Amino acid sequence: MTGLFRKRFFTRILKKATFYAIKGGRRSPEKQKEIRDWSDLPPELLSLIAERAGLLFALQSFHRVCKAWSSASSTVLPQILETELNQGPWFLLYDDKNSECKVLTGSGKKLIMSRPELDRTTCLATYQGWLLLFQQGCGSMFFFHLFSRRRIDLPQFPDSKLTDHVAAVSCSPTSQDCMVCVISRSNVAELEAKVLYLGEDQAWTKLKYSRSRVDTDTIKFAVYHTGIFCFFDHRNDRMLTLSTENRAHNWSVINLIVSPKNESRPGTLLFDRGELKKKFDDMKNKLGLTKGVSISTCGTITLSEGLPKFIFNESISDHAEESKRNHFKGVWMQPRLKQNPSTKDNEAQN
Repeated sequence: MTGLFRKRFFTRILKKATFYAIKGGRRSPEKQKEIRDWSDLPPELLSLIAERAGLLFALQSFHRVCKAWSSASSTVLPQILETELNQGPWFLLYDDKNSECKVLTGSGKKLIMSRPELDRTTCLATYQGWLLLFQQGCGSMFFFHLFSRRRIDLPQFPDSKLTDHVAAVSCSPTSQDCMVCVISRSNVAELEAKVLYLGEDQAWTKLKYSRSRVDTDTIKFAVYHTGIFCFFDHRNDRMLTLSTENRAHNWSVINLIVSPKNESRPGTLLFDRGELKKKFDDMKNKLGLTKGVSISTCGTITLSEGLPKFIFNESISDHAEESKRNHFKGVWMQPRLKQNPSTKDNEAQN
């Protein structure tokens, strides 16, 4: 929040707060105002301020006002954001033509923001509010937090261009335990994964796995779940996994049992290969898109009725000729509100 914007914002919104601060005091209003400024307000007024300022302000600016507000955000923000964060995954839409992007919350609210950091990038994976982004042509890969705009650069990626690469992230990139895995097919007989341990490595570790295209086709989606990296092609009956425990890299193939709908058992996973397809027309209307568009998405993991749900990557268009020219990039994400905020890293996360 810039100084000028902050001054105007508080001049407009904090009149009630100033009144509350001086009401009933023994000192003169002038003396009381000097002692009780906007950095020392009771929680109920902070909640009112965050609510009136709007969802975008609550997400990306509230905790940055001052140390007092950052400390209060652990109790204030859940009251404002709980409903939105529990309504299902959010959807980010952007393209390479301008810096404007749109976010559709789980409840259907639309946020519009400027994020030039997304220019010419492809999102490979998400973790809460974090996006793993790759810039074609230069091999630049970095984490970018959509709301706080914090950026974490990674070591140069071995490939300068991506083709059928997909990726998964183990946890927040602010953690020393974070691992990143990017996988693709190097040839008809081999898959290649590149793994980075953020807290230890300055370079990517290359891992090859002999697996013919007949056995495992092009990997369409990757996710980190229950301590392992999981990879899926177009089939529903198996998944390829990579365990990195103690940095011992072990590959395996797990056969999946497809259960009837509405029947869950221990270890049940929910797969959704067409989340956008089911909602395409409705989401186009909410996002203000016209006919003749195509969208390529990056999936995520979320919860549905208490069960882990994998939303797969997908590409969809409305089959109009102009959709080839009006191409957008979409990202499914599941923001979470950090439970133990600090002034350094206090943000709604995915």
